[in-house]
Amino acid sequence: MDSVGKVGKWIYEVLSQPSRVFGDLPPCPFAKKSWDEGGIDVLDFISWDDVEEHLDILQDVMIFMMEDISSDQLVEKTRYFNDKYPHLVFLEEHPDLVEEFDGVTVNSGYTMLIVQDRKHLVDSRKLLEDTDYYYHWSPELKQRIIDR
Repeated sequence: MDSVGKVGKWIYEVLSQPSRVFGDLPPCPFAKKSWDEGGIDVLDFISWDDVEEHLDILQDVMIFMMEDISSDQLVEKTRYFNDKYPHLVFLEEHPDLVEEFDGVTVNSGYTMLIVQDRKHLVDSRKLLEDTDYYYHWSPELKQRIIDR
């Protein structure tokens, strides 16, 4: 399966499935719509310079599919990019970095760098505040996610 197929499968089979952990909403309630409308670009990672060169064409979300990158290296680069580009949010996705919410794992099993506009993400999180999305989350978990 190619990179686009892997991301699409993850969005449909994991991120778009409602769960009680998220107030009967999907883990990423906006992913499917953005995917269906072509707002998510999937690119194969070439280099860190290539990532930076693509930032000016960012739509809703840009995902760089990676291989042979350690979780430590990905976390370090994610921090670097978040500091360098504060108007964007860079999120790491790596098989060694399991993200689990009360027994629900939302990882893809692949290594990715996910990039999105910070304001858009903050506005989307505000919409979720008026739902039960965060109800089952501990205050620490909620703060960790929001601080990203």
